[in-house]
Amino acid sequence: MRLDPRENPSWFTQGDRIPQPRRPQPAAEPAPSRIAHWAAARCDEIVGGIRGGLWRFTEGVAGVLHPGLGPAVTAAQRVTKWGPALVGLNDERGAAVKIGLIGSENLGLWMVLRTSLGRTDPGPRPSWCADLPVESKQGDEGVREDATVISGVEEVKADDVAPLLAVPPPPGAGTRLLARVDVRRRAGIVAVDGGDGHWQRRIFFTIVHPATRGDGHHETFRVVCPTCDRRRLAQFRGFDVCSDCGWVQTA
Repeated sequence: MRLDPRENPSWFTQGDRIPQPRRPQPAAEPAPSRIAHWAAARCDEIVGGIRGGLWRFTEGVAGVLHPGLGPAVTAAQRVTKWGPALVGLNDERGAAVKIGLIGSENLGLWMVLRTSLGRTDPGPRPSWCADLPVESKQGDEGVREDATVISGVEEVKADDVAPLLAVPPPPGAGTRLLARVDVRRRAGIVAVDGGDGHWQRRIFFTIVHPATRGDGHHETFRVVCPTCDRRRLAQFRGFDVCSDCGWVQTA
């Protein structure tokens, strides 16, 4: 059964534009000055330009990833007049890997993001980081209840994706975003076409909707992150996120 994608037409009505298999191109290496600028940048400076697009994708797939959530998302779309929250968890630390969240406290729906510049991600990465392929038509059937992978493409402004790329695209370039999620894992990737037709995987994400939120946090609390062995865990209603690597624990 195909779900109604009318709330998110920019992502899910362009199946013929899902990337075709092609010869992969080596990613450009960022200049040292760009690496320094990235490290000093806040999460909103890096992904703020595509926050709305990523949230529309999240809303579009939420009912498949978390069955039963679809009606609440649709109702929220009708009454909400402001955009999603964007939280940078390791801003002002000079981090090579940025960890952030885009979402809604009212819905309890969040996209947890992990991104780095070029090939500078040193790891370790949490297990939800899914190395999904970018050069394929996987998931191009759109939003379906029986889907195993869902993909969507959206045209974006070059300035909005420039902070994600090692070499910024020229003004007016035909830049696009590809979002692809593994339904079973509720995790996926965002890739950027800088206008040259080649997709670069730039973001790992997982979409979180804790089963139990209540008024506080879940009872199980870890002092040390089991992925990176650090102690900076950010607490949200129903889940924790490591602000250094992006590891997630739900109730």
